[in-house]
Order: sequence, then structure tokens, then C-alpha cells
Amino acid sequence: MNRNEKEKFARLEIRVIPKEKETIRQIAKACGLSVSEYVVKRALGYAPKAVQPDVFFDFYGKLCELMNRELTPTTEAAMLKLFDEIHASLIDAPKRTRQEIVKEVTAWQAPDSGPSSPD
Repeated sequence: MNRNEKEKFARLEIRVIPKEKETIRQIAKACGLSVSEYVVKRALGYAPKAVQPDVFFDFYGKLCELMNRELTPTTEAAMLKLFDEIHASLIDAPKRTRQEIVKEVTAWQAPDSGPSSPD
């Protein structure tokens, strides 16, 4: 994980309530990441996606197989549209801008919380 052997890791500690910790752990697991990796990626502006279950790939394979068959133009157009929607939302999810991330994080903050002090 540490690419530069001479560079040491810095420790960052946060406090959360047990329910939040469990939620973070479950989301990280669904993304195939450790809690540390998940929290670091989120803090750096990335939005890790959950690892797709095997059923998704089965469905994807069947859809591709159907698309290779001879179909009516209307059915084919509908299947292509569905395929594009699935691909866009599950595989090629768009990257989020810094403003979108800040807006999301701001929504997470409790109404009575103020800005934290820089470390």
C-alpha cells in the first residue's frame, strides 16, 4: 500500500459513535476496501462504488447475449437504451466535482456544528 518505502504513514484518528462506525465498516466492505482505505478515498474526494454481486455479471452476460440475437428494431433500441443506462450507472459512474462533494459533506454535518479547527 505504501508506494515509497522511505515514506512513513501518518496516523489520523477520528471519533464516531458505534452505529456510524458499523455503517462505515459495512460500506467499506461492500466496496471491497478496508475502513482506512475507504475513509481516505472519501476524504480525498473519491466515491468508491460497491463491488457488484455475481448476479449483476450474470445479468450483464445474458443482456449481451440477447443483444447479439436478431431482434426487431424497436426491441433492439429498447435493449440498447437499457444497456447504456446500466453501464452508465453501474460501470462508468461519472466523477463528482469538488462542489458536489462539499455539498454532500455539508449535508452530513449536524445543524449545530461549526467549522472544525485545522490540524
